[in-house]
Amino acid sequence: MPVVVYRASEIVTLDPGYPVATAVAVRDGRVLHVGTYEEITDALRDQIFSTNDQFRDQVMVPGFIEAHGHLFMDGALGQLVWTGYDDRRRPDGSFAKGCRTIEDVIERLRERAKNAEGTVVGYGFDPVFHDGRSLRRDDLDRVSENQGVLVLNASFHLAYANSAQMKRCGIDATSTEIGVMKDPTGEPTGEFHETAVFLIVVDANIFTNDAEQSARDGAELLRQAGVTSGSDLALIAVGDAFDTYARIANDEDFPVRVFYSPHVEEMAKRFDPEALMAHLLNLRAQGNERFAMGPLKWIADGSIQGFTGKLLWPGYCGGDDHGTLILSENEIVERIHPYHEAGFQLAIHTNGDEAIATVLRAIERVLQRTPRFDHRHRLEHCQMATRAMLRKMAALGVGANFFSNHIYYWGDIHRTKTMGPDKARRLDPAGSALDEGVAFSLHSDHPVTPVRPLFTMWCAVNRLTRSGYVLGAAERLTPLDALRAVTLGSAYLLQRDDQLGSIEVGKWADFTVLAQNPLRVDPMTIKDIEIVSTVLAGVVRGGA
Repeated sequence: MPVVVYRASEIVTLDPGYPVATAVAVRDGRVLHVGTYEEITDALRDQIFSTNDQFRDQVMVPGFIEAHGHLFMDGALGQLVWTGYDDRRRPDGSFAKGCRTIEDVIERLRERAKNAEGTVVGYGFDPVFHDGRSLRRDDLDRVSENQGVLVLNASFHLAYANSAQMKRCGIDATSTEIGVMKDPTGEPTGEFHETAVFLIVVDANIFTNDAEQSARDGAELLRQAGVTSGSDLALIAVGDAFDTYARIANDEDFPVRVFYSPHVEEMAKRFDPEALMAHLLNLRAQGNERFAMGPLKWIADGSIQGFTGKLLWPGYCGGDDHGTLILSENEIVERIHPYHEAGFQLAIHTNGDEAIATVLRAIERVLQRTPRFDHRHRLEHCQMATRAMLRKMAALGVGANFFSNHIYYWGDIHRTKTMGPDKARRLDPAGSALDEGVAFSLHSDHPVTPVRPLFTMWCAVNRLTRSGYVLGAAERLTPLDALRAVTLGSAYLLQRDDQLGSIEVGKWADFTVLAQNPLRVDPMTIKDIEIVSTVLAGVVRGGA
């Protein structure tokens, strides 16, 4: 294929051998040369090439990699009712206004119910922004008494339903499943926690109505944010919707690479153990540079702001440990060991410090049983890791994928209402992880928070909460370390750092084009830098 030379005012390569350049040559979708324009044209003097000057006045950095998100879910949810507190960008570039009161939520759902068939579904609600008040069945019965109404919590670890939806799903006073919340009389309140969420959600067919549109909308949200490689954790990697997703993601016009993580616990409900292992081995073998399987996913605890993240003493601010350890240490060992032994990478959701400690003990036992070099198992979110835990992670070769957006969105809540000021200071401890030699990335967990790697960098660099409070100044990253985390760090955790994450000869030509250099601006303005465009495998994918 012809060689194209891209010129920019500055190219941040993240290659220590040539950290800053002004031109990059691309052939066959890969980086051929990096340097000044004069150096590259001299190297190409005997070859035919063209020059692309459209980014001559902009800055190129390695393509942003979102190592923990939910692409398909984010796209699907864009078709539903936004009930979150903040405004939320939609795939078409418009914004849905936030719901600042419970009445706003009810009215927003009523508007959809007027013209909707089937269950009316909202998402993004979080009680912590409504003085701790959850949605109840009687609240949602005001939307409709006959039509099912369902609202997903912002964390997706909780959900809320009206009487009609519970009736459709067979939930009543006789239901004994853990997580079906009940009032003093034994009647379900309409609130569902953790695994019980599936009881009330499965009937709504949220993520299978239009699989192609969901995949394309999710990818568009990533592209607008400057992302060239996205992830899809806890995916049900089987069925018609998944097959459609795989087909669409391999289209030439699909603007991002996708690395998906099968939700093993949920898929185990559809396969016997041997069939599941065979299915996952087959999926791994089918992967390519556009759509491939990443780590397998398990969930060990819940959400801190939902009071279901599992905390060590002294627990939550009220002195009670309301956390939920979804899998015990022994259960984790027995469930992950066969996949570790088969050479899979593992990603385990851990928010609270007790969950982190439990999972690390389990991984240590698995490694003692079956030692394995360079496994790159990961703790997802890993929000409350102590220095001692980070040292153990480094010793075990376990990486961390920090949910840095949490600092802004829920930092004030954690400081005052959930874990208290002392524990909150170490929320998403990227600075300590850097000190202790833990490989890490930073993520948005979209759609829990919007996908915006520049905002995620801003959070890790400044550690400001909504109120402007600096939460744990000692954990701040430099802009350079934050940029590495959302590029090379993500690539390492995805076991793709030989192909992605920096602008070096031989790697895929994936670039994010910015109006300004995030390493040179005032750190407080990193989040405001304009995304100009993305380039995937040497092809310009359009502006933001």
